[in-house]
Amino acid sequence: MIQLYYMSNYVTTNIRIPEEDYLRLKAEAAKKRQSLSAVVREKIGAKEKTSSKAEVAKFMAELNKLARENAKYTKDFDSVKALREIRYR
Repeated sequence: MIQLYYMSNYVTTNIRIPEEDYLRLKAEAAKKRQSLSAVVREKIGAKEKTSSKAEVAKFMAELNKLARENAKYTKDFDSVKALREIRYR
């Protein structure tokens, strides 16, 4: 099942916590293979908004429509070649 997560008005901030708490959270994040931010959000009860199957289907349909429209302008375009040119400039 595909789940899309929406970034809903996140704010970047600094907080002060004891070093032992920081290390404990950092270790938990590594153990869960998550970011420290994700673990902190989990601990404070922040919920991620997930989309329903209908919303995902609607999003994918719109994405496919845009891809077909863009394909008109990128016919015979070699993206790998373009990226190599950019990389070695």
